[in-house]
Amino acid sequence: MQFLHDTKIDFLGKRKVFFILSSILILAGAVSLVLKGGPNLGIDFKGGVLLQLSFSQSMDLDTLRGTLTSGGIDGFELQSTSRDWIIIRVKKTDITQDELSEKLLAILKEKFPDITVNIESTEYVGPAVGRHLFKQAFFAIIFSLLGIIVYVAFRFHSGIWGTAGVLALAHDVFLVLGLFSILDKEITLTVVAALLTLAGFSINDTIVIFDRIRENTRLLVKEELGNIINRSVNETLSRTIITSLTVFFVVLTLFLFGGDVIHDFAFALLIGVVVGSYSTIFVASPIVYEWQMMRKKRISAKLRGGGRK
Repeated sequence: MQFLHDTKIDFLGKRKVFFILSSILILAGAVSLVLKGGPNLGIDFKGGVLLQLSFSQSMDLDTLRGTLTSGGIDGFELQSTSRDWIIIRVKKTDITQDELSEKLLAILKEKFPDITVNIESTEYVGPAVGRHLFKQAFFAIIFSLLGIIVYVAFRFHSGIWGTAGVLALAHDVFLVLGLFSILDKEITLTVVAALLTLAGFSINDTIVIFDRIRENTRLLVKEELGNIINRSVNETLSRTIITSLTVFFVVLTLFLFGGDVIHDFAFALLIGVVVGSYSTIFVASPIVYEWQMMRKKRISAKLRGGGRK
């Protein structure tokens, strides 16, 4: 489906502007991460306290979540095991388990004086499972990136294509992480899942454009590489916009109406779709162009040097 016909936008001509823009955004995220001592890790990675509460009548999770938030409890997750039993996982803080239990009971009794609330059990939960999953996700990302480089290098007969795709992908993921740090949002396993989803979306979009560049390189043998890349990006622009907008509006719906449980997941994808579409056009292809121009200059310099001898 095409809704943009015969566009002739000079994307490469603006590449330095967007390289500077990306550098500024990456630097802002890096500064935030350094100043805050790293990302704001959630319960899954830092551990915390698990409390099992019983209520004399059924309790709505959204109501309970709002009550705890307004009462000053941060970094918690809720899980309903039955209509009147709820598990609360609270991120590790400076206060003890007993102090946390007393604070929770005080908040709930003040808000729901007619409901009897009992803490049936409380225990410390270590981040061992989260660390294990994080390690698995880390190795999955590393091997995936290596696989992408090898596959794209084999398909396009040059390692630069795979390297450019992975650099654009890393650019997207880091920008999302940086924004989470600036906004002081927690990094949970759900957010990690969103980042992995973003990586798949971003590299797929990039390979589509790379494929068109490869096809046009074969068809337009006498054309300069810069013109071929601009033409290829313009030819796939409708596809990129339609795909990105479709995903964007779906994720926006989840963000607005999906509730607190998937709020951060949807937010990460929402930003990621925008950043991924941006990097596909303004980061990945320009990196290939810059590399090829540098390679061409090196070859020319060697030939001139050989000629002088």
